[in-house]
Amino acid sequence: MGLQNFSVRDRVIVVTGSSQGIGKALAIGLAKEGAKVAINSRYMEKLQPIAEEIKALGGKVLAFQADMRNYDEVAAFMEAAKFHFGRIDVLINNAGGSFAHQLEQLSANGFRAVVENNLHQVFHVCRAVQPYMAEQGGGTIINISSVAGLRGFPGLGAYGAAKAGVINLTQTLAIEWAKYNIRVNAIAPGLIVTEGSEEVLLPNEEKKREYEAQTLVGRLGTTEDVLNAVLYLASDASSYVTGQTLTVDGGYLH
Repeated sequence: MGLQNFSVRDRVIVVTGSSQGIGKALAIGLAKEGAKVAINSRYMEKLQPIAEEIKALGGKVLAFQADMRNYDEVAAFMEAAKFHFGRIDVLINNAGGSFAHQLEQLSANGFRAVVENNLHQVFHVCRAVQPYMAEQGGGTIINISSVAGLRGFPGLGAYGAAKAGVINLTQTLAIEWAKYNIRVNAIAPGLIVTEGSEEVLLPNEEKKREYEAQTLVGRLGTTEDVLNAVLYLASDASSYVTGQTLTVDGGYLH
């Protein structure tokens, strides 16, 4: 027992949606910890600088262009990761996104697109990786949800509904896939400071101070906060944890 239980060295970790924000930070952070990472985006030109940064750190990386909403492309990505590294130890379902909307103004197609982008693709990726993990005797899946999936958030109705679905899907997969020794957990971040969140959710200092005041720790979240949670769930330190949602929000939902 000890800190070695928190190690992810030499583990093969797939990170979806890795070209920016939390996904980018996770891919680079995990590589720094010695993991072999497979990263993806719909645009290869966005992946190349990240792959080069990981290689410069001495890390091993596979960059693969794929749209996680398309099951055939998802399956091709998982197959490529397995072929390149020989196994897939950990999957981090991070790809997703949304836009601010009031539900009475959101079209049916808009609602469907948000749910597809944040829930359907999580199912696609989990389903595609399951045969590889089952064949090798187990694995770990970490689905990135959101505090918006745990309570109502005005302006994020479709996103919150999809992220709540991710939490329920996580719980059911944990039950159904325990027989394959596959652990499935979720992380529900609060407001994490990234390039995108600063522009959209923190347009001014007043909004920033307002959010900080609602947390118990009095600050905004960082990508490192999410990385720390991922390191726990991806390592042997959490070997007795499955079907759970770890909230990383500084006490926002207190």
